[in-house]
Amino acid sequence: MKITIHRGARQIGGVVVEISTDTNRVFIDIGDDLPGEAATPFEGIEGLTVGDSVGSTLFLTHYHGDHIGRLAMVMPEIPVYMGETAKKILLNLVEIVDKDGMPKYEKIITFKPAEKIVIGDISIMPLMVDHSAFDAYMFVVDADGRRVLHTGDFRTHGFRGVKTSKMLSVYAKSIDYIISEGTMLSRTEKTVITERELQRRSVELMRKNKYTFALCSSTNIDRIAAFYHASCAAGRIFVCDSYQAKQLKTVCEAHAEKSPLYDFSKILTVDHFSRVPKKLVELMDTKGFCMLIRKGRKFRPYLERYGAEGIVIYSMWKGYLRGDTADPRLVDFLSAYNHIELHTSGHATADTLKEIFHAVKPKKGLIPFHSEKPEGFISIIGEANVILLADGEILYA
Repeated sequence: MKITIHRGARQIGGVVVEISTDTNRVFIDIGDDLPGEAATPFEGIEGLTVGDSVGSTLFLTHYHGDHIGRLAMVMPEIPVYMGETAKKILLNLVEIVDKDGMPKYEKIITFKPAEKIVIGDISIMPLMVDHSAFDAYMFVVDADGRRVLHTGDFRTHGFRGVKTSKMLSVYAKSIDYIISEGTMLSRTEKTVITERELQRRSVELMRKNKYTFALCSSTNIDRIAAFYHASCAAGRIFVCDSYQAKQLKTVCEAHAEKSPLYDFSKILTVDHFSRVPKKLVELMDTKGFCMLIRKGRKFRPYLERYGAEGIVIYSMWKGYLRGDTADPRLVDFLSAYNHIELHTSGHATADTLKEIFHAVKPKKGLIPFHSEKPEGFISIIGEANVILLADGEILYA
């Protein structure tokens, strides 16, 4: 078995990992760089974007741009796999932002959690994890008598994260190598609140403020679930536009029976303000609401009507508001309104990374990726357990 971090050995975005044998190659993710990231140049990747594609397959951990953003570069004959609900969420988004590119996404093959997929002499088992993208996955890869756990992006402080260690104790036994994300090792947050605590604080804000606007990623389903259930607890109605309602309906239809967290049956839909029925406007006026918004002109009439008496909850990475990674349009959009930041990361904390390492106990060690500070693993699990690779360097396992 060979393990190669083509990109992501010392950066967060743009990740591409390869696990291969003499006859087959499994690639995991092909992402875009993050805004402002001092990333390595993207060159052709043999077997994935150039060269001989025989025996190559691509697996996607989830639909975030830093993991799938360069999918168009993949040779068209290569099979691409991702989670079933994740694909539906992605197609809903693509329909809005890249309709002409829809065919390449429609070709994606889907899998179910813990359903083993055999690619020649390599087998891959996807394990669903908690992340800020819904239906995200770790992969257990078996080849040439070795077992590798690729963590993708994950966390344990979300609604479903508590199950991670138990899941790994069942499905990730006798692991030789962990290929682990380390996003939070370079970030300075002193504390990371849980998703449940974020929901509790949201209830308090919505009770104090009749009109609440929540600005978060349209595909961060667990964050939206926190706001939705907070609005119900605060006695407010929950409103969003038809695109967002479609995303929530997609998740509700597939998962509401398994968990009430994803029952979004009480949402109300609004689009252009001039077309909102009079009765719904009266209901919004009297009961108050939580409205999901995104940057752009579509939501300004609502903010102009209610914003002076309400608040905007900004619930995304703080880097989009300040520093080299700031989004000028987003900064401008928020500048006119009273807003507070209420967010928690979609990534594992240093304590969680340590916990997972000791739970899995890899025989050979841990290979960092998706991190600007991979050497940070040394301080939490010990130098002898960390295998630092450079982009393109091959580990013969």
